Amino acid sequence: MAQQRPTTIRERRAKEPTTLPVRFRPRFLENADHRQACVKAIRQRMKLLKDDCGCDSFQKELLVEQAVFISVQLEAMKVDALEGKPFEAGVFTQMVNSLVGLLRVLGIEKKAAGVLDLKTYVGGKAR
Repeated sequence: MAQQRPTTIRERRAKEPTTLPVRFRPRFLENADHRQACVKAIRQRMKLLKDDCGCDSFQKELLVEQAVFISVQLEAMKVDALEGKPFEAGVFTQMVNSLVGLLRVLGIEKKAAGVLDLKTYVGGKAR
C-alpha cells in the first residue's frame, strides 16, 4: 500500500528533518545520459517548444525547460492514475496552472517564422 502523506500539523512536524549534503553538486539536463528514451523525449519536446515560441533569450530557454519538465510530470501522473495508483487532484491542478502560466509567458500560440502579408508576397512574385 502506498505511503500516505502527513495530513496534520503534528504528523508533518514529526517527520525527520532533511539533511543537506556537505558539498552541493549541480546537475544539468545537458549532462544526462542522452541514450535514455525519456531524456531524448524531453530534449525533443524542448526543441519543439523553443521553435514554436520563438525562444530568443536565455530567460525564455529557462521557462521552456520548466514547462517541458512540468508537462512530463503531468503525463506521468495521468498514466499512474490510469494504472490505479493514487492520484492527487490538487497537486495535478496546481501543476496544470503552473504550466498554463509558463505557456502564457512564452506565448501559447505558435509563432510563425517570417510570415509575409499577401500584398508583399504578390509584389515579390511580380518582380
